[in-house]
Amino acid sequence: MAQALPKRSEVPVELTWDLTTTFTSDASCREVLKELNREVDEFVDNFKGRIKKDGAEGVVKALKAYENILIRLSRVMVYTSLRRSTDMGDSSAVRLAGEAAQQASELSARLSFFQDELSKLRSRNLKEAAKLAPQYKTYLTDIAAWQKHMLKPRVEETLAKLAPSLNLPGDVYEVSKAADMRFPDFTVDGKSYPLSYVLYESHYCEEPDTAVRRQAFSSFSDTLRQFHNTVATVYNAQVQQEKIMASLRGFDSVIDYLLFHQKVPRSLYDQHIDLTMEKFAPVMRRWAKVLQTKHGLEEMHYADLKLVYDPEGNPKVPVEEASAYISEAMKPMGQEYHDLIMRFKEERWVDFARNQGKSTGGFCTSVWEGQPYILLNWNDSLSELYTIAHELGHAAQGLICEANNSFLESDFTWYDVESPSTFHEMLLSNSFMRKVKGDKVAEARVAANMIENTYYHNFVTHFLEAYYQREVYRLVDAGEQLQAEDFDRIYRETLEKFWGDAVVLDPGAELTWMRQPHYYMGLYSYTYSASLVISTQMYLRLMAEGDSAAKDWLNFLAAGGPMAPIDHAKIAKIDISDTKSLERTIDFIESLVEKVEAAQD
Repeated sequence: MAQALPKRSEVPVELTWDLTTTFTSDASCREVLKELNREVDEFVDNFKGRIKKDGAEGVVKALKAYENILIRLSRVMVYTSLRRSTDMGDSSAVRLAGEAAQQASELSARLSFFQDELSKLRSRNLKEAAKLAPQYKTYLTDIAAWQKHMLKPRVEETLAKLAPSLNLPGDVYEVSKAADMRFPDFTVDGKSYPLSYVLYESHYCEEPDTAVRRQAFSSFSDTLRQFHNTVATVYNAQVQQEKIMASLRGFDSVIDYLLFHQKVPRSLYDQHIDLTMEKFAPVMRRWAKVLQTKHGLEEMHYADLKLVYDPEGNPKVPVEEASAYISEAMKPMGQEYHDLIMRFKEERWVDFARNQGKSTGGFCTSVWEGQPYILLNWNDSLSELYTIAHELGHAAQGLICEANNSFLESDFTWYDVESPSTFHEMLLSNSFMRKVKGDKVAEARVAANMIENTYYHNFVTHFLEAYYQREVYRLVDAGEQLQAEDFDRIYRETLEKFWGDAVVLDPGAELTWMRQPHYYMGLYSYTYSASLVISTQMYLRLMAEGDSAAKDWLNFLAAGGPMAPIDHAKIAKIDISDTKSLERTIDFIESLVEKVEAAQD
C-alpha cells in the first residue's frame, strides 16, 4: 500500500543531491548576485556603444566577458531553481528563487544591448571575429540570423525586464500542482488509500488491482477538475503570449516562431507528427490489446494503459541497487564513458527522495564547470531505473559537450536533445536482453519493459502531447481565445484518433493536458519522439557495429553549436531528412510488440 509522503526535513541526506558544490549556502549565492551586478555595470561601461568601433578583437574580448557573466548567472539560476524544486512549500527557497529571477531579468535587460550591437555588425566583422575565436562561430552566425526578428533596443530591454512576469504561467502551473492540489484518500471495498500527485503518477497508474487502479484515476481526475478553469486560464495566457511574441518578431505562425531556434523546418516538424499518427498509432493499438489479453480485462480502459505487462519481469529496484544496473548497462560504450557516468554515485548528482512539495517527474540540469543534478521521485520500480538511466544520458551530454565547446555553444537544439537520454534507456534494456538471450518468455518480458519504459512514455505520452499542442497552436494562430472545454475537446479528439476503438476513454482522460509542464516550454513535447528516432537508429548501429558506432556517438555528444538537427544527426551517420529513419524506428517498435505477442501464443 502506498504511504503518505514525508516532509523534506525528514528525508535522509544520502537520498538528496549535494548542492554545496555549487553554493555552500543561500548567503553565498546572494553574494554572487551582488558581484554580478557590479560585473554587469563594468561590462556596460566597457562595451556599450563600442562594439562597432573596437573591431574583431574588441568583439572577442566582449564575448569572453559576456560569457563569463552568463556562466556565473547560470550557476545562480540553477542553484535557486534546484532549491525550490525539492520543496515548493519551503518559503525561504521560493523567496530566493524569486529574488534570483527578478535580479536575473534586470541583469539581462542591462545586457540586452550586446546582442543588438552584435547583430548590426557587418558580415565581414562577424567573420573576422569568428576566425579569431572559432569557439563562437555558430553563436555569431545565429545572432546574424536572428537580427531581422530583433526589436528596438529599448523594447528588447523591456522584454528582458518583464521575464519573471512572462514566465508566470509556467510558475503558476507548477506551484498549483505541487503546493496547492490536495488529493483526498479514496476507498475501494472499504479500504482507504492515500493519494497525491506523485503517488498517482508513480504508483497507482501501474497498480495491478483493477478496481484500485481505476478508482485512483477517477479520484485523481476529480481533484484535477477542481483546478480545471484556473489551469486553462494560465495555459491560454501562455499560448496567447507566445502568439503575441511571434507577431511582434515578424513570424506568420507561432509554430514557426517556436521552431526558429530549434533550426527545424516546419516541413520536418509536420512530417514527423503526421507520419507518427498514421503509422505508429496502429502499432500501439496492438500493444493495448496485448495488455488487455495478458491481464484478462473485459475492456481496455485509458486508466489501464500504464499497466506493467508482467510483474515477474518488472522487479523492485531498491535505490541502493540502482548503480549496479547502470554500471552494467554502460559497458558497451567503453570504460571511459562508463566511468564518467558512474561518478553520479560518489558525487551525489541525484536527489532520489519523495517528499511533500517536491516537483513531480524527473529532470537533469548541469552546472558549468560543476556537476549535473538529477531530480527523481524514486519508488523502487523498474520504471524509475529507466528514468535515472535517461537523466544520466543528459548528464553525459552536458559534461562531454562542455569539455569540447564554449558555454555559448554548449547546447543541443531541442529536436535532438532527448537523444542521449533515450539512448541510455536502450542500453539498459540491452543489458537485460543479454542476460536472457534465447529464453523466449524472458525476452518478451524485456521487450515489454522496453515498450513500457522507453517507447510508451517518450513515443506515446509525449507524442500525444505534441499532436494536441499543434492543434492548440493552429487555433491560436487563427485568433481564437481558448477555454477549458476547448483544451478538453482537442485532447479527447487526439486520444480518439490515436487509440481508435482499442481503448475506452474514461472520464478524466480529456484532462491529461493538465498533467504536463511541457506546454509552458514552447515546442518541446514532440522532441521526445523526434530524438528517439535518432537514438533508436544509433542503438541499432551499436548492436550491429560495436566500437565504431560508439565512437560516432561520442562525436555526436561532443558536437556543439548548436548544430541544425539534420547536420547533427549526420555525425552519428543517421539521416533524418526524410521519413526512412522514422519508419525504421516504428518498425523496430512493432518488432518488440510482435515478440511479446509471440510469447502469448
